[in-house]
Amino acid sequence: MTWNASYARSVESDLTKLPAELRDRFISTLEQILANPFVGKKLKGSKDRYSVRMGRDFRVVYTVFKKERVIDIEFVGDRKDAYRWL
Repeated sequence: MTWNASYARSVESDLTKLPAELRDRFISTLEQILANPFVGKKLKGSKDRYSVRMGRDFRVVYTVFKKERVIDIEFVGDRKDAYRWL
């Protein structure tokens, strides 16, 4: 069974701010998430929100909707901004 991805509008602007190397890394990270959405670290205080490292200092934060089989990408960027955002 396959998973579908959706993303917040802010993700587009987050991606344009990243260097090209990190944008390429995001694509491979997204492929990993779509293959197994539970690969990330489950975030405390949230039922279905996860975080995946994308390099040393960057994170992808997403929510898994199991019934719909949808992964909603919510944030892509520097880890310190990701945890402030939450």
